[in-house]
Amino acid sequence: MIKGNKDSLPDQIANFIFKKIFTRELPQGTRLIESNIAKELNVSNIPVREAFYILLNTGVLEKLPRKGVRVKSISSKELHDYTDALIDLFALAVDYSMSKWDDNKRNNLKQYYQETNEQLERENLLEYIVKLHRLCGYVFEVADNKAFIKFYYDITFITNAYSQIMWGEIEKTRKRNSYVGDMVDALLNSNFELAKKTFDVLTRESLSL
Repeated sequence: MIKGNKDSLPDQIANFIFKKIFTRELPQGTRLIESNIAKELNVSNIPVREAFYILLNTGVLEKLPRKGVRVKSISSKELHDYTDALIDLFALAVDYSMSKWDDNKRNNLKQYYQETNEQLERENLLEYIVKLHRLCGYVFEVADNKAFIKFYYDITFITNAYSQIMWGEIEKTRKRNSYVGDMVDALLNSNFELAKKTFDVLTRESLSL
């Protein structure tokens, strides 16, 4: 989920922490001890500190005076606000992308959809969410608006971290995946209004488990 240098140690550690937040191993409000994580991963404190900085910038962690770093707590209203913003942003990206779809881009979309389904078939929920994130993000790439892309990744850091999706929710995810197929079909057939509507339903249902 971290869009940086995937080979860098701080990014790898940030992804490690993010996964623990996503799977509820680190609930909201949990204090993170730099030295403990460094010991767990057998690394020095420096890359862990840099990983904290990455996640602080995304809004997933927060730093409190004299209390150190902890997993940020987010209210239901905040999550709803982020959800509304994400849905509106996706609609804008679809509008910007309308004239830019060609056969190559449609084939890329099909490939991302296939990879997403493969992870669901394997019941690998975390990787499914990563692939779905990539699939939806491709609309922003086609729109070719750097501001939209940045805002998309900023918002989805929050919504993915606090969507409270659990490993055991495979059947619910299978049902919601039908909306993913509808969205992809709509984009492939240039039915852009339907693509917006299905993304809206998919997003709201995914964040209300």
